[in-house]
Amino acid sequence: MERKKRKCVLALGYFDGVHIGHRSVVAAAKSLALQCGAQCGVFTFAGDIGGRFGKESGSIYTAQEREKLLMEDCGADFVFAAPCGEEFFRLTREEFLTYLESELEIVGYACGFDYTFGKNGAGNAAFLQAFAKEKNIAVSVAPPLFVGGEKVSATEIKRRLKAGDVAAANDLLTRPYFVTGTAVKERGVGRRMGFPTVNLYPAAEKLPLKNAVYGGHAEIDGKTYKAIVNYGARPTFGLSTPLVEAHLIGFDGDLYGREIEISFDGFLREICRFSGEEELKAQLERDKREVLQR
Repeated sequence: MERKKRKCVLALGYFDGVHIGHRSVVAAAKSLALQCGAQCGVFTFAGDIGGRFGKESGSIYTAQEREKLLMEDCGADFVFAAPCGEEFFRLTREEFLTYLESELEIVGYACGFDYTFGKNGAGNAAFLQAFAKEKNIAVSVAPPLFVGGEKVSATEIKRRLKAGDVAAANDLLTRPYFVTGTAVKERGVGRRMGFPTVNLYPAAEKLPLKNAVYGGHAEIDGKTYKAIVNYGARPTFGLSTPLVEAHLIGFDGDLYGREIEISFDGFLREICRFSGEEELKAQLERDKREVLQR
C-alpha cells in the first residue's frame, strides 16, 4: 500500500537561530498553505552544517531547539529534517527538489531571497520559481529584513552572541537566546554561599557564547524566575570547563536530572577571579540587585 504523503506548503532553509526573518518565511508558507488547504511544513537539517559550506561551525540552536521554535514560535505544522550525510549533499538542485516531492505532496514553496540548495549551492530562489512554474506550484520569496540598518541574518546574530551582546541578538530572534540541557550535580559551592545554582553543559554543536555573567530567566513548573547566569569557566575555583550556572532568584528546589531551559536577557559583567568565597558572594549580591532592577 502506497504511503500517503502530507499535502503541504514547504518553507525551505536551514533556519539557524529561527530569527525574525525566518519567521517571515514561515508566515508566507502558512498563508499560502491556508489558501491551498494544506499544512505548513518546514525543511531543515538534522545537525550543524555551517562548517561544511565554509561558514563558521557551531549552530545558534540545536536541531531539537530549532524544531521547538519553528513549531511554537513560527506556527509550523511539522518539521522535515534531512540528514547531514555526504550522499544527501551530493544531490544536484533538480535531485534535491525531486527528493522533496517524493517525500511530500508539495503544493507550494516559500524561501528567503538568498536561499541556495543542491550540490555547491547551485539552486537559488529564481531556479526554484522556474522549476515550480512548470508544475504549476506557487512560490513565495521573502525579501531581506533590516533592523536598525542591519540585515537580519544568522551571521549577524552569531557576531553579537560571540561579543556577549545578547540583548542586541535578542532583537533579531523570535525569543531571548536560550540554552537547554539536563541539570547536573556540581560541587555545591553556590548553595554553601546562599546562591544555589542549576548547572548544565551546553550542547557541543552550539556556537559558544562569550564567557561572561548575564542576567537571564528560566521557567520552572509554570513560574518564571529571574536569574544570574555564569556562562563559561570558573577561575576563582581553577575550573576551565565551560558550564552554564544559573542562580534562580527565589527558587528553592531540586532540579537534578530535569531538562532545563535557561534564557539570556543581557550582559552583566566579565567573569572575574576573586580572592575567595566571601568576595565572590559580595559580587553575587550586587549582581542579584542589578538583575532584579532590570
